[in-house]
Amino acid sequence: MQKIERVFLFISANLDRIGGLIVLPAITTIVILDVFKRYVLNDPWIWSLEFNEWMLLLIFAFAIPECTRQNGHVRMELLIGNVPRRVQETMDVVYIVCAIAIFYLLGHHAWEEFLFDYELNRITEFVRLPIWGHHLAMLGMCIILIVYYLLRLIATIFNFDEFSRTESVGMDE
Repeated sequence: MQKIERVFLFISANLDRIGGLIVLPAITTIVILDVFKRYVLNDPWIWSLEFNEWMLLLIFAFAIPECTRQNGHVRMELLIGNVPRRVQETMDVVYIVCAIAIFYLLGHHAWEEFLFDYELNRITEFVRLPIWGHHLAMLGMCIILIVYYLLRLIATIFNFDEFSRTESVGMDE
């Protein structure tokens, strides 16, 4: 399990770094330059809004696995931290099963859209990016998350240290 956790850590951390250190500064630079060109030179880039929309989606797809790995999902800590450990684990199992179902459905839809867009060779209007690239990124994110949640489910059920990240703030039993 530790080797699998290290691989997942490598993948999710590097995707997060790419999003934060490359894509986000690129978006910032494009926005600043476009605002300057629009309001000072009266010559905006027609493609900048489309580029920024796509890059924000890429940041989302790259950041979700790392957020999930760090147990950064939104939940009510007041409730989670004040229930017995067994209840926390039960709530984790329900959360994990729901997450697997959601990301399976999202991944299935992304796969269908990928095939459709790839066959038609659809591209964006201004930047001419292949539309299937977005669906492929979403599919990759879903696959990573489903594998991670399956590992977390196994770790939670069998009380492995790896991947089971329930809070231990509350009561023990």
